Amino acid sequence: MNRHFGTRVLACVAAGLLGTGLATGVGMSNTWLDMTGSKARCIQQATTAVKKAGFTVNFEVSGESVFADQEDYSVLFRCVADKGLAYIVVAGPDSDLADQYVDDVQKGFSSK
Repeated sequence: MNRHFGTRVLACVAAGLLGTGLATGVGMSNTWLDMTGSKARCIQQATTAVKKAGFTVNFEVSGESVFADQEDYSVLFRCVADKGLAYIVVAGPDSDLADQYVDDVQKGFSSK
């Protein structure tokens, strides 16, 4: 089963904290997908998919997760092999572009 959720999260900044009193928005998108195989294989595939989608700055693998940035966007790819699923989250200024990056990472992972 594959579900894709595009959400808009509004992060409010308390008046005076940054001197503006304005709220700022963050676009987020996520999906999860069924996976088979080991955690090591998932991490290897996730690494390739994340890098292929252009997320190469601050690249890090930690436990079950791959983290990376691309300009103003960040990705988290988590492999939960014992549950048979993988989870992708992208956050940045625009939710439509975050949706596209989630799709790009998912396609890169699924094509393996």
